[in-house]
Amino acid sequence: MTNSEQTSVLITGGNKGLGFEAARRLGEQGWAIFLGSRDEGRGRAAARKLTDGGANVVVVPLDVTSEESVTDAVRLVREHTDRLGPVAW
Repeated sequence: MTNSEQTSVLITGGNKGLGFEAARRLGEQGWAIFLGSRDEGRGRAAARKLTDGGANVVVVPLDVTSEESVTDAVRLVREHTDRLGPVAW
């Protein structure tokens, strides 16, 4: 199932620091957040905080240094949306 109406973004390292803050701000604006995290537990903890704030979050286990991990992440994102939107700050 895909959603082409809601703007979506994949944020690598979305479970902490600048990635988390970007996810929080875009989530507040109604974006669907694909939260990339090498550590799935930390990603899920961050996602809970974001969803408590009203964000629509999907945790994406992702290690950008692993081709297999990136391929799996692409597959997971495509299960939810047919595109990711550009982010302009």
